[in-house]
Amino acid sequence: MKRKLLFPFFALFLSLASQNIFAQNQTSVGAFMAMPVGKFKSTDLKEGGFAKNGWGIVLDTKSPLKNFPKGLSFYSHSTFQWNAMDTKTMEEKFTKELGYRTEISDSKYSPILTTVGPSYDFPVSDKVSFGVNGTAGIIFNNTKAFSVTVYDNNNVVLVKELFNFDGNIAFAYSFGAQVKFVVIPDVFAISLYGDYTGAKQKTDISSQSSSTEAFQSLNYLNFGVKLVMTKPAGS
Repeated sequence: MKRKLLFPFFALFLSLASQNIFAQNQTSVGAFMAMPVGKFKSTDLKEGGFAKNGWGIVLDTKSPLKNFPKGLSFYSHSTFQWNAMDTKTMEEKFTKELGYRTEISDSKYSPILTTVGPSYDFPVSDKVSFGVNGTAGIIFNNTKAFSVTVYDNNNVVLVKELFNFDGNIAFAYSFGAQVKFVVIPDVFAISLYGDYTGAKQKTDISSQSSSTEAFQSLNYLNFGVKLVMTKPAGS
């Protein structure tokens, strides 16, 4: 990945975090299971992403909004995840389509996401709360290059190409919910959460013999656990 592609993520996060209308009181870190859905998971040769279930890490912050109803906060949400590509199924699909045995090397997706937006939490009991959020921001999906080799009926190589992927930063949106359990009041909590993310990224695909542009749908559900560090209001 080109290093300069990371700059917009950090610029967005830092500029929003520095605004004095927020008083950050929660920072969360955790891990999650990343489950592709829709076209991202599809094994259709024309528009499927062949993405498999994977894992990721998450960093969130939550800050109460001054002069707004209690429970309403500014929420920032950043993730990095790994989803392997189902190249075995892709091999089978291409072999059937071409009529020749096709081999495809391993590949994976590595989406990086940063979004911001409102969240709302309300208490269920003294130590349990439920919250929902909706955010929008940017995503960059790095796809690992892979090779495609096609053999004839005598096992002679007909075609061997290495495909490289140069993705572009794209708009993304996310909706989520969580249940938070207080362990030490005003200090530490644990939350179970789930969210849905959607995006459509433009990608330049190139090989030794050709180049083209394509759009990749990135749709996935994440379910995980976060450790929540709480900063008491006014401290």
